[in-house]
This record gives sequence, structure tokens and C-alpha cells, in this order.
Amino acid sequence: MPALFALALAAAAALGAGCARAPEPSTSDARTAIPLTAEQRGAVLTEMRTLLGSVGGVLGAIPPWDTAGIRAAALRSGTGEAADPALEKILPEHWMQMAMRTHQGFDSLAASIGGKRVSRDTVVAKLAAIVPECVNCHATYRLAVP
Repeated sequence: MPALFALALAAAAALGAGCARAPEPSTSDARTAIPLTAEQRGAVLTEMRTLLGSVGGVLGAIPPWDTAGIRAAALRSGTGEAADPALEKILPEHWMQMAMRTHQGFDSLAASIGGKRVSRDTVVAKLAAIVPECVNCHATYRLAVP
């Protein structure tokens, strides 16, 4: 039995080590590369983390039905918090269209909470309408630092 445990432990360690490594860059990545400076890339990634944080904030506030928390999480990614206008000049128009739909989706979600009785189903449906924009953008573009 100790040998079986040691084997299982070694297998788990090997799998964990594989997960800890950064993936190898793929030469078959057909997504459109967006060339950015390191600073620009950092700004875009910060905004993406904010968007993902809003998704998590909304999801976390649904079970206890914390409507103020849902609204606050959504507003963090609304149009009022959109990216630096300087980035808008660098990013492709299609990217910006998806980004605006995403920010407007968060605005719509926040507005649906404002003072009215809204159902969990409505909140989940509005969030479900936002997420495909994120998926589409990530499937279409990749950030590249020359």
C-alpha cells in the first residue's frame, strides 16, 4: 500500500508540475495579433482582469441576493470605466465594438438592479449575454509585444 501511495503522489506531482509551466507558444495560433508595447499590453490586461472581476463579483453576489453587490460589480465594468481613450486609437475597430457591447452589457445589468425588483434569472440572463463577447474577443485576438 505505501508503494501505491508513493506512486499516486509522484503522479500527482508530475501532473502538477505540468500545470505550473507556461504553455509553449503555438505557431498555429490563427488569432489576429495585436502589437502593443509592454505598457499598453499591461493596460489591456488590467481592464480584462477588471471585467473578469466583475463577472466574479456578480456571480458571488447572486446566491445571497446582494443586489447592491451585483450593481457595484457591474458598474466596475460599465462604460464609465472603459479603457484609456489612447488605447481606443490602437485597438482594432472590431475589438472596440466588442468591448463597447461588453461595457454596455454591464451598464444594462447594473440598470436592471436600480430600484426595481429583479429576478435572479434576469441577472443571470444578462450576465450570460455579456460573456460571449469576452469569449469571441479572446478567440479572435491575441496581444503581442514585439
